[in-house]
Amino acid sequence: MKSLINIKWVSIAIAFLTLSLTAQAQVNRNVSEYNLQGDLGLKGYDPVSYFAEGGSQPAKGNSSIAHNHRGVTYHFSSVENREIFKVMPERYEPTYGGYCAWAMAASGSKVDIDPLLYTLDGNRIHFFIAPGTKRSFDRNVSRFAARADRNWRNLTGEEPRL
Repeated sequence: MKSLINIKWVSIAIAFLTLSLTAQAQVNRNVSEYNLQGDLGLKGYDPVSYFAEGGSQPAKGNSSIAHNHRGVTYHFSSVENREIFKVMPERYEPTYGGYCAWAMAASGSKVDIDPLLYTLDGNRIHFFIAPGTKRSFDRNVSRFAARADRNWRNLTGEEPRL
């Protein structure tokens, strides 16, 4: 019984630490550098829909089910996905302000994306402009993500989304 209580408290502490670190990384948010249409992020796609808890299939969001998170409006395909997003929005926002991860890694360039070309990497979602750029990035995700993180930080002053 005592070990179950300890595991519970350790799990709570880890979750709190993760949330604290995520919040600290987002303090220097620079929305003016994001790939937006007005204030709409991810071309209107539901950011939760890409992940298992949202169905694992990219879905176009509905403008009547929207949420603005710190200057970026996201559309959702369901009220449930919007509520999931509200709990931990940093988990679902795209890396590099919604720009192509390969272009960010290769040259620090802000290049538009196709929201149907993406790679999930743990809690991160990377988007791409073309199938070839996705294939290139996917050959060594950790190496290219580290390079893109560095370029994003240098370009925007913003810590990368983790």
